[in-house]
Amino acid sequence: MLVIAPSKADRERVIPMSAELFHAVAQVIKRHRSQHGTVPLAHSYDPHERIWKISLPFLFQRRNGLTRSAINPATVRRRLNERCEALAVTHPEFEGVRFAPHDFRRLFATDLVNSGLPIHIGAALLGHLSIETTRGYVAVFDDDIVRHYQEFLDRRRDQRPTEEYRDPTSTEWSEFEEHFDKREVELGSCGRPYATPCAHEHACIRCPMLTLKPGMLPRLDEIEEDLVQRRQQANAQGWHGEIEGIDLTLTFLRSNRGQTQRAISLGMPSTAPARQKA
Repeated sequence: MLVIAPSKADRERVIPMSAELFHAVAQVIKRHRSQHGTVPLAHSYDPHERIWKISLPFLFQRRNGLTRSAINPATVRRRLNERCEALAVTHPEFEGVRFAPHDFRRLFATDLVNSGLPIHIGAALLGHLSIETTRGYVAVFDDDIVRHYQEFLDRRRDQRPTEEYRDPTSTEWSEFEEHFDKREVELGSCGRPYATPCAHEHACIRCPMLTLKPGMLPRLDEIEEDLVQRRQQANAQGWHGEIEGIDLTLTFLRSNRGQTQRAISLGMPSTAPARQKA
């Protein structure tokens, strides 16, 4: 298993490694240990925040004078393109091909779904808060996604005892319908599976299962304004634990709002009143 440091929404992720990836990572670690006894610490620069981050044992690093630094994305991009140019000599199909590091993340997502993994599990592995984000990564049509998901369900059902697939009783059916009635919340609807408890203690704004109603965008603005004021007060009072929780809530709030606004721009009807002609 490969542990991914918190990046997407500040959440740590654990993903399975293929034999090839495990071998490559083991070789890099072996090289570091043979030279230094361990993986040495190296610093890295965040071009978005424009700050130097704390030193960490990066696998891909190099020496710059007396210090060690992580290999930056621009260097990775340049070396990928150099490999494409070298391959083009014997493989003309690589002529003019250019890769970015993020392209391999998209290839990974596409390979997962095309191999039959349900797209919602792929979203969890990629660290996406919404399955719609993963759809944008996957180079397949919607009918392919449905087909792969249906095949996954069929395989799971074949492994389950046949007595589990009986007709539900009236009580069970009533509980099932009641579950969907309770999924309607202030900001939209909850997509958690049947017979599962709320994992976020009804803090819906933090929940990736929330489907936001477009008409609730103004309500999000009110919640954000209140959170910003609470953060200012917490900062003034030195409530550092409170600040951490507010920042996490703001991250999810802005992510949900951005996804809903993108959905509206793609054709979802807007709730804003039409302007009157003069």
